[in-house]
Amino acid sequence: MTEPKDEYPASFTGNMDHWADNSLFVEGHSNTTSLPQEANGFDVMTLDMTDLVRKIQELSHLGIEDNKIALPKICVVGDQSTGKSSLIEGISEIQVPRSAGTCTRCPMEINLSESQPGEAWKCVVYLSRRYWYDPNKRMRVVQRKAQTLGPWVPMDGRDEEVFVTLTDKSQVKDAIKWAQIAVLNPNRDSQIYVPGRKQQGTDESTTVSPNVVRLDISAPGFPALSFYDLPGVISQAEHDDEKYLVSLVENLVRYYVSQPNCIVLLTLTMTDDATNSSAARLIRDIKSAKERTLGVLTKPDRISRMESFDQWKEILAGQKFKLGHGYFVVRNNGDPTVDHAKARMEEEAFFSDPFWVGLHSQHQDRFGIRRLQTALSAILMDQIQKCLPSIIAQINEKASSIDAELKTLPDPPTENYQRILTEKVVTLGMRFRGVFDGGSGNGSSSNLFQKYWNRLAMDFQKALAITKPTLITATASDVDIKPQRMDSDCEMILGPSTPRSKRKAPGTDARPPEPQSPVAVNSPSYATKDVFDKWNGPSRKITLNEIRDIKEESHRAGIPNQIDPSAIETLNRASVKHWDGLVNAFVSATCNLVLRVLGMNLDEVIAQYHQTGLYRELRRVISEFVNQLRGAFLDDAMAHYKIECEKPFTMAQLLHKEAQGNALRGLIVGRNRSRARTYLRSAALDANDESRIAEIIKNLAPDTYSQEVEMMASSRAYYEIASSRFLDVICQSAYAKVFSKCRDELVHVINSQLNADSNDRCMELMAEDPERQRRRITLLGERAKLSKAQQWIDSIRRKEDGEDTEMSENTVGDSFSPLTEWIDESI
Repeated sequence: MTEPKDEYPASFTGNMDHWADNSLFVEGHSNTTSLPQEANGFDVMTLDMTDLVRKIQELSHLGIEDNKIALPKICVVGDQSTGKSSLIEGISEIQVPRSAGTCTRCPMEINLSESQPGEAWKCVVYLSRRYWYDPNKRMRVVQRKAQTLGPWVPMDGRDEEVFVTLTDKSQVKDAIKWAQIAVLNPNRDSQIYVPGRKQQGTDESTTVSPNVVRLDISAPGFPALSFYDLPGVISQAEHDDEKYLVSLVENLVRYYVSQPNCIVLLTLTMTDDATNSSAARLIRDIKSAKERTLGVLTKPDRISRMESFDQWKEILAGQKFKLGHGYFVVRNNGDPTVDHAKARMEEEAFFSDPFWVGLHSQHQDRFGIRRLQTALSAILMDQIQKCLPSIIAQINEKASSIDAELKTLPDPPTENYQRILTEKVVTLGMRFRGVFDGGSGNGSSSNLFQKYWNRLAMDFQKALAITKPTLITATASDVDIKPQRMDSDCEMILGPSTPRSKRKAPGTDARPPEPQSPVAVNSPSYATKDVFDKWNGPSRKITLNEIRDIKEESHRAGIPNQIDPSAIETLNRASVKHWDGLVNAFVSATCNLVLRVLGMNLDEVIAQYHQTGLYRELRRVISEFVNQLRGAFLDDAMAHYKIECEKPFTMAQLLHKEAQGNALRGLIVGRNRSRARTYLRSAALDANDESRIAEIIKNLAPDTYSQEVEMMASSRAYYEIASSRFLDVICQSAYAKVFSKCRDELVHVINSQLNADSNDRCMELMAEDPERQRRRITLLGERAKLSKAQQWIDSIRRKEDGEDTEMSENTVGDSFSPLTEWIDESI
């Protein structure tokens, strides 16, 4: 028979001499044939990795993985009844429960380590709970995305409990059995299941649990090695009401196997076709899992030599079902009463048979538990070296994040409550004074107020200018107006004309020069948002006929062709009527800005005590105080508005005269253009022909609305003066009614309202919110774990100082997602 070409991964080709040359592997034993039959199987494991693996175990026990930091681990997976239990016994030298069906009912973590000098073999069994059982969520089918573990719900953190401590190996099997029963009865006291006590029966609330039974085993000469034994994958449940177990176990196995730092030990029984393995299917479906998997072929003594061995030869050669770390073959004694040393001697004798030596000599370095142990040691050490930089970086990053949050959650003061409270109030007073005095250097928010309030005041000014009433300069009677005279060279010919532009509405074409204004009103855009946005144009468009009505209603008999001052006054009152809306918007925006800036300063000064009664009281006092000022400010502003509406008045006669003249010139130009264009439109001529417009304006008859235009010019001049005066008065009121009181009186109001004269009252104000206290305790616990982890990191760095050894740059990515998030990604 032609032997298949050797396609093993490079790490496992050649003999044991090749392994001895690899620094990742064992030192001392260089040839498998030189191993004495009675040697301890652990002796072939590397000693160089002992310290690193022990530290990884310590990190795991600290609960570092609760912080979503994935640690290197070995997980044993396989279908039920594929020899997983025998393999675990062969590696760990302990006996585990066996049964015809599924004997592993929950994940089992086994940590091996060397005991302290003079200490004998010892095993401590823990119950590690990360999930609580909710029977209301039990269902026939587990939805992989919506409900990953059926009735099991993730907890915050983990609950570790010492179940039992053993010093006799023979007691381990029974202890594991009862520990699993305790885990499968989450609603009962676990101590009633401790071996040696009066057990309360073996009834179970649930069949499979994601909570872990952990075994910490130490003995002289033991190396540091950790691995997980996961429940066997099943294809169907024994009972119809347990169909959900199929998906539950699959999801549980997926959770562990998908972790990027997990080394997978896949068991396949040689008594069945490899294509039937559900566990192998899961591994193939999970990204990158195959590259991290080492296959173990079990029960080679159960197959007949008459059967075809071609499938297994192709698997061993890497021609079928290829895995990243290849395959090993192990033979375990099915009799649990046979001790470990004898089982290993029988295994060596089994693989010395000519069938294995002669036909498969090229695979001899992959036969037996001892060689598997050596390979696992090498793979685990390599994985630790690859992951270590990423683990260190994640630990430091998480520690920095927790430190930053803890700064906002300091311990409450234990004494001097009055002193601390007084200091905070004094600091607040200084900050508030700095806000309204302006300038910088008093904190990040102290100098923001003047900047934004000035923008608000300028927008108020702009809104007053934008909303001034305008005049519609065209009237219906303008159609009948004819030029007073027309020169022969300007005679109008009613015929085709040059192409016309789009007509504009009457009155909108007037382009008089606008009076000088302190604000350029080219665009209604504002610097502040949602304050004056709705005031984007004139508050009113007045027609000449409306002004004429006002004039006629105010006319006094016996005085023809005169404009009664009361008519101008009526027009002035109408022009400022809309100011009430602008005032309300300005007052509200000003007080909201004050409240916001005061709140920002409060948050900065009382940052450490946001969840205390002191912070809540200060916010209440400040809010109530500003709301009171808002009412006084609004009352004062509305009083000034009422004065403007009731009695228009100004002593600025020269200024008014100048402004009226400017306005009148502009309005006359606009009025004449409207009259000329109206005439051109009525004659079906181009109303945009500037030469004709200019010629017609020269020949226009006297305007019958000249007095109305004069009245509008006077009213517009008054509006300019009054709006400037109104702006100044309202802004002065803001200073007098709000800013100065916040600056000078707010701190006194705070002291009065807090009533913090007694130590008991101060303690009440500084009392912490229970949720804040729970959060700080949680963070302190997490930080304690990370501090121990950082101490370990420092010890590694000190050990490596002066050594010319670089850490592998091949690091893993970010830590794996929580189980509830991961399932959605992997399926």
